[in-house]
Amino acid sequence: MWWSNFREKVNLSIYNSKRFVLLFFRWTQALVALSMISVLVYYYGFPQTSESKVFLNRIIEFSFIFYIVRFFVKVIYDFNPINFLKERWFEALVVVFLIFEGVSFNMFGVLVTSDFFKTIGFNDFTDFSNIAIQIIFMIYIFMEIFRKRDFKQYFKVHPGLLFMLSILIIILIGTGLLMLPEMSIEGYDMSFLDALFVSTSATSCAGMDAIGMGSVLSFKGQVVVLFLIQIGALNTIAFVALYLLIAKFGIGLKQHDIIEDYVNSESFLDSESMFFRIIKWVIGIEFIGFILIFLVLKPIGEFHDLSSRLYFAIFNSVSSFCNSGIMMETGGFQHQLLRDNYILQLIIITLFFLGGFGMVYLFDLFGIRSLRKRMRFPWKTLRFDTKVTLFTTLLLIVLGAIVYAIFEYDNTLEGKSPFGKLVTTFYNSMIPRYTGISSVDFSTLGYPFLVFTLFLMFIGASSGSSGGGIRVSTFAILFSSVIATIRGKTQVELFKRSIDNSLVLKAYSILMFFIVGNIIGIFALTITEEAAITAGQISIFDLIFEHVSASCTVGLTLNVTPILTDPGKIIIILAMFIGRVGTLSIAYLFSRKLISKRYKYPKGHIIVG
Repeated sequence: MWWSNFREKVNLSIYNSKRFVLLFFRWTQALVALSMISVLVYYYGFPQTSESKVFLNRIIEFSFIFYIVRFFVKVIYDFNPINFLKERWFEALVVVFLIFEGVSFNMFGVLVTSDFFKTIGFNDFTDFSNIAIQIIFMIYIFMEIFRKRDFKQYFKVHPGLLFMLSILIIILIGTGLLMLPEMSIEGYDMSFLDALFVSTSATSCAGMDAIGMGSVLSFKGQVVVLFLIQIGALNTIAFVALYLLIAKFGIGLKQHDIIEDYVNSESFLDSESMFFRIIKWVIGIEFIGFILIFLVLKPIGEFHDLSSRLYFAIFNSVSSFCNSGIMMETGGFQHQLLRDNYILQLIIITLFFLGGFGMVYLFDLFGIRSLRKRMRFPWKTLRFDTKVTLFTTLLLIVLGAIVYAIFEYDNTLEGKSPFGKLVTTFYNSMIPRYTGISSVDFSTLGYPFLVFTLFLMFIGASSGSSGGGIRVSTFAILFSSVIATIRGKTQVELFKRSIDNSLVLKAYSILMFFIVGNIIGIFALTITEEAAITAGQISIFDLIFEHVSASCTVGLTLNVTPILTDPGKIIIILAMFIGRVGTLSIAYLFSRKLISKRYKYPKGHIIVG
């Protein structure tokens, strides 16, 4: 009771100043956040003297003080501070962390948390925490700006264009960061084209590598690539979340149709907390992957230091789950310390599978609510789309393993233990649909499996995942359509369900756009790489494999990427970008708006086949 009376008196006393104070902090916090972006880019992107480091650290410390004051002001001026703290609990924890570190440093001259991490080999924790804290507060600040203003007028642009622009902006920011002096090893000058290639590859989760990232990028540059991978994998989710944010203003049918191309419509309409639920699942799975990778990684050779094992586990857990195909170790899992670690490879392909399966399907399979519902009501089964995706995915994995075992038994499987053969078979049969981190040199594989790999890359991963290709569900609909045609049926059927003709037409459209896009890209590559083809350095099949891998965001290569000409690299960059955005999004963007669909022409008959 006393608290309510006290709080009421406080609210009355500060009411007159509330509007002015909150308005002041609203605009000041935006200026501070934007200023800190510039400070961090300069601090970590350029060489620093001891004097400049001290000066820049003072600016960073000032921003932390500002964030603390801002948070307490918001608590005081909120009519219900308890609820405010419950809603902003994570921000409150960050503020407590800043206060704790500030007090310990100013009173005892030590940063307790940083010193602790240094004892376990994580010497760069201070830099990492500085960047992470700034990003956290920037997210909160810009989310507040979006909440306070009506941005409906800015979202009248075509959703396909908005989606492409968001990815393009991320790629260009990544390109600029990678060109900074501190992002590369000493003596290496990153060109604009190479930086654009790396940034596009990371953001698109394509995994193509034209420069040897592990050998030319510094630790800071590798961290930038890691952030681009994570952001790129989540860009579809962020796109949907953007429209969830403005859903209260109303979404048109055009926007709704296009959003459904990225996620299942039921999951989209389910809850506005879907985005945060996905973030928690992604972080949770990547954290479990990090722990498991760290535990099975042997402390020998270059992985002897604790810090190197921690970094390897973090990077490859994120990279594997995001299906990025990027690995900083030379040779990937062909590395002499990794190629026989089959338990590690099993963990990696599990992350491949989970990341490429699609979050909405993972929710249906393993979500607490879904599991409880199936336990409570045994007659309830998996959703129809989950069944189709799961069955088709498992079928393709088994089929790929059988083909690999048959054609590579006396080649890449020769000399391995029975368990090693089993793991290698499943590992290399799965990566063509997910990511390009192979455990064997694909240039040594026989042509039969390489041709089958083209088929697997073309199909790709599941809808709503970070993988590419035409997607598993599209393949399932196309295959069922062919079977229905052969059997003389007029309706496409899957798992005793009829598939709407509009979905069948959309599946054929995706197939056609992918085929045409690859034909155009491969044709362009034969022009740009004609000299290498004539000299016998590259074959036509190598270029076909390269372009399909790029457009399906897989990252497998027959050792062609590093020797591409600059025009050839531009073609691969475009292929990766279109593969990430989706050919259907491109088609939507350039489609003509129909005034009416309520008409029908007379039927026409032509000879087919």
